[in-house]
Amino acid sequence: MYDVKRLRGEFPVLSTCIYLDSASTSQTPRRAVEAMCAYFYEYAANHGRGSHHLARRTTTEFERTREVLARFLGVGPETLVFVRNTTEAINLVAAGLAWERGDEVVTTALEHHANLLPWMNLEKRGVRTVVVPHHGGRIDPADVGSALTERTRLVAVTHMTNVLGTVQPVEEVADLAHERDVPVLLDAAQSVGHIPVDVGKFDFVAIPGHKGLLGPQGTGVLYAADLSLLSPCCFGGGIVEEVTLGGFSLLPPPARFEAGTPNIPGVIGLGAAIGLVEELGVENIHRHEATLAGLAHDGLFALPGVEVYSPRGSPVISFSVRGMSPHACAAELDRRRGICVRSGFHCAQPLAASLHPEGTVRASLGCYTTEEEVRTFVGTVEEIANDHEQLGSILDL
Repeated sequence: MYDVKRLRGEFPVLSTCIYLDSASTSQTPRRAVEAMCAYFYEYAANHGRGSHHLARRTTTEFERTREVLARFLGVGPETLVFVRNTTEAINLVAAGLAWERGDEVVTTALEHHANLLPWMNLEKRGVRTVVVPHHGGRIDPADVGSALTERTRLVAVTHMTNVLGTVQPVEEVADLAHERDVPVLLDAAQSVGHIPVDVGKFDFVAIPGHKGLLGPQGTGVLYAADLSLLSPCCFGGGIVEEVTLGGFSLLPPPARFEAGTPNIPGVIGLGAAIGLVEELGVENIHRHEATLAGLAHDGLFALPGVEVYSPRGSPVISFSVRGMSPHACAAELDRRRGICVRSGFHCAQPLAASLHPEGTVRASLGCYTTEEEVRTFVGTVEEIANDHEQLGSILDL
């Protein structure tokens, strides 16, 4: 039994608002906060840099999260590099691959800026970005296959869009690319923790800690099936085997990609948060969110003056109120009922701007969202739409 009322006890802030902005960042459970507090109060030290007992415990707890995450993803811990966020993970690949002038990256028109700008930035090095179109929020694997050439070095694709919540046929895309020996990077920012993901099907997977995994901000991981394909782009302490004034040698992966002092408390908190996701079960989370998404879509679709862009069942719901700025609508939702949603382009301007010139209002569900909250949200949107229409009628007079 999925007991959402009991689950909400892990998230005290939910008693103060209706939080529908989980696609931006999830709330962090008590157990993760307590794990971080325990680090600061009981054994705070640096990771891997001392023989005293505080340093040893710090290193043990930090590396335990790598083990927990590896088990959760079904991969080896040696394939996981801790980073600050999905953006850094993708940039690590962009900076770490050995590009040559004339190489190509195939990506899609659905991407978050984090999976678009790093490839566009490579154009100054002579690397071409090939953008595959979408059809109603979904890509056709055949379009990706047609875009592949002998110069394609990488396919970079989102799993679930952060604007529409549509799930892409990424395994089919991977199969097509691998038939041509082209590696695939998966942006799993919106999918891991929300829906099942077979990470091992891809060559690189960028995963945030602060979304579906319920961890704190400033945490994330890059999965790489073969880290030897990448060169480190950040150098300093913690990654070296030996240094002389004449040169240096690096530790084996993943250590060579984790220079400097990491976000130790954040990673430890992430490990605790993943434990909660495992207890809930990703399949159960997916069913819970899909059920509520259907309720939200049915309610919004029935409202005159409201245009819904996301398909039914998507836990990321983009919409607009006719004649109303998305920012004004979001502000009214907050003012009237303390409903927290996102508005604007959602760091995916090419896609969001194609739906509405000012972007969209985006409500995104989480494992802790309730049916009552969804009904309140739909009812408040109805109030706002009706009030805005009446105001427009008065102004027309």
